[in-house]
Amino acid sequence: MLRRATPLLLALVALSGCALGERPTLEAADVITDSATQTVAERLERSPVVDFTATYSITPSSSTDSTVATITSEGGTVTTQIGDVTYTTDPAGNTTTCRADDCTDGANDAYVSNLGITHRFWESSARQRLVTDAARRIGTSTGTTDTIAGQSAVCVAIKLPSSVEAVGTVSYCALDQGMLARYIGADGTIELTSLDVAPTVADS
Repeated sequence: MLRRATPLLLALVALSGCALGERPTLEAADVITDSATQTVAERLERSPVVDFTATYSITPSSSTDSTVATITSEGGTVTTQIGDVTYTTDPAGNTTTCRADDCTDGANDAYVSNLGITHRFWESSARQRLVTDAARRIGTSTGTTDTIAGQSAVCVAIKLPSSVEAVGTVSYCALDQGMLARYIGADGTIELTSLDVAPTVADS
């Protein structure tokens, strides 16, 4: 026989839910409803349409040493050098990985796994990480703007459950050109240190 819940019991249930604190906002994969996060994600979706050279400093939280990464886009070919590893992607999307004199077909991201990144850390991988963090955020994310390496960037700080992110928040910044400008998380930091964009035909 079912019994009606007493007012006291209902109150205790409500209080037990509040005692757990803010709950993560669950979002479907690749669906972002937070406007500040969406602004940064839209930048990271853009494909750079001009030739450029970008330099990054990558520092995993497990190390005090930074690794320099340089991305060069020229004529549709993208060369990504991370430490002593070079990834070359041709206009058709084919990638070759070279370490010293040893080159293999395909993108071997195992060479840079100690940094917690892939060779596409500055674009699609950054967006995917952003989407993953947005799916488990707590509350409303905070959007800001900043100047990084002399470039205007839009940023978002996403508050995460403490069990997921030790620092409580993770931050992403992106440039209008369609690349990551800064990442700060419990696993480390990625910072754009310089960007040289080739002039377009109209500018020359």
